[in-house]
Amino acid sequence: MNFLSRLAIPESTEHLALLKYLLVVVTIMFVTYSSIALIASTFSAVLNVLGKREGTRKEGDTGRAAHFLRFARDLADLAAPGKGVIAALAFLPLVTAVLIYAQLLKGMGLGITTYLTIAALLYFAGLFSVYYYKRSFHFDSIYSTFRRLATARSADVNSDVAADIESFERSAASTKRTAGRRGAIILWLATWVYVGTVRLSFSSGRWADSSFLTVLFSGSTFWSLLNYVVAALVITSAAVLFFFFKFEGGIAVKTEDSYRKFVKGYVLPVGIVAVALEPILLFFEIQNLPLTGVSNATFGIAGIGLFIALMILIVFYSMLRDSRANFGTFAFVGVILLVFVWAMKDEIAFNYATRVQDQHLGVAYEAMLASLNPNKAQPVMSGEDIYNARCSACHRFDRKLVGPPYFQTLPHFVGKMDSLEDFINNPYSAVPGYPPMPNQGLKPQEVKNVANYIMGVYLAAAKKGEAKVVQ
Repeated sequence: MNFLSRLAIPESTEHLALLKYLLVVVTIMFVTYSSIALIASTFSAVLNVLGKREGTRKEGDTGRAAHFLRFARDLADLAAPGKGVIAALAFLPLVTAVLIYAQLLKGMGLGITTYLTIAALLYFAGLFSVYYYKRSFHFDSIYSTFRRLATARSADVNSDVAADIESFERSAASTKRTAGRRGAIILWLATWVYVGTVRLSFSSGRWADSSFLTVLFSGSTFWSLLNYVVAALVITSAAVLFFFFKFEGGIAVKTEDSYRKFVKGYVLPVGIVAVALEPILLFFEIQNLPLTGVSNATFGIAGIGLFIALMILIVFYSMLRDSRANFGTFAFVGVILLVFVWAMKDEIAFNYATRVQDQHLGVAYEAMLASLNPNKAQPVMSGEDIYNARCSACHRFDRKLVGPPYFQTLPHFVGKMDSLEDFINNPYSAVPGYPPMPNQGLKPQEVKNVANYIMGVYLAAAKKGEAKVVQ
C-alpha cells in the first residue's frame, strides 16, 4: 500500500518508541478479541450442525441436542457481541496497527503493510458474516414466539403475514447454515495472513526475498499459527468461563444446572489441554526466533509467560475438580496477562529487527527539521549522547550486535582519527558478515565528538587490559 507509506512522515526516536508501545496496546486488544471470535465462531458453527443432527435422529437425546444449539447460540453472541464492540476491539486496533507499521517501515519497500491490509479486509468480512450468523439465532427466537402466538390465536393472524413470517424464517435458517461456516473460514484465512505477516515483521533475514506466498507457506508461519491457535483456545476457554458464569451475573448461571455442567464439560478439558501445551510451544517458539529477536529480555518474558500459564492451568483444573468453583475472573485476567507477554515478546523481536530502520527514520526526521528552518543553529550533541542515542542500537564495545564490536574494529584506527571520522561520515561495508552502516547525518563537530568518545573508551579499556570481545 504505497499510499500509506506516502502518508507516513519522519518521526523522532522518541515518537518511534511511543508508536511501538502503542502497537503493543492495540495488539493486546485485537489479539484477545480476534482469538475469541475465531474459536467461538468455529465451535458455534460445528455445534449448530451437531445439534441439528442430534435433533433429527430418532434415538437422539433431545436434551443434548438442545444444549448443542443453545451453546452454539451463546458462542455466536460471544464471537460477535455487537457492532460497537467489534469496532472498538477489532476494526480500530487493526487499522491503527496497519498505520503504525506503515510509519515504522517507511521507505523499506516491504509488503508487510499490504499483507496486513489484506488480513484486515478478511477480518472485516469474516466478522460481518459472523455478526449476521449471530442475528439469525435471535430471529429464530422471534419466529418461535410468533408461531406460539399464531397457534394460540390463529383466527387473528392474517394469512399473508403468516406466509411472510414463514419466508423470513426459511431465510434465517439458510443464513444460519451458511453464514456461520463462511464467517469461520474467512476468519481462519485472516488469522493465517495476520500471523504470517507479524512473524515476517521481525524476521529480518527473510525480508530480501519475501512475498505473499512465502508469508503464507513458510515453516515459521505454520509454527506461529499453531502457537496462535493454542493460545486462542486458552483465551476463549477463559472468556467463556468469565462471560458465561461471572460477568453481569453470567449467561449460563440463569439457566438449568444441566446446561451449566454441559458448558463446563466442554470448555474446561479444551482449556486444560491447550494451556498445558503452552510451555512446550513457547520453548520451541523461542528456539525458532531469528537471532535478531533473542535477548535476555526475551528469556525473561518467556519465564513470566510460563508462570502465568501454570497459574491458568491450576485455575482450570480446580474448576474441573470442583463443579462449584467459579474462578472465571482469575482465568480471564490470566489470559490477558498471557496475551501481554505474547505481544511484548514480539515487540522485542521487532525492535531488534528494525534498529537500523529506526536510525534511518531518525536521520530523516532531523533532516526535515533542518529544512524547515535552515537559518536556525542546530544543537551539537556530545559524543556520549550520540553513542547512546544512535550507535548503541547496533554496536557494543565488547560484543557483536547488529554491527561488529568496537574492540574489534577500533584498533585499526588508532592514530588515524581522520580515517575514523571519514568512515563515520561515509560508511561502507568494512567487516564481512555485517550489514553496511547507514549514514547517520551527523554534523562535522558531532562526527569528531563521537569519534573521540568511542576511541577514548577503547584506549582506556586497552590500557587496563579490558579491551576484549565476548564470544
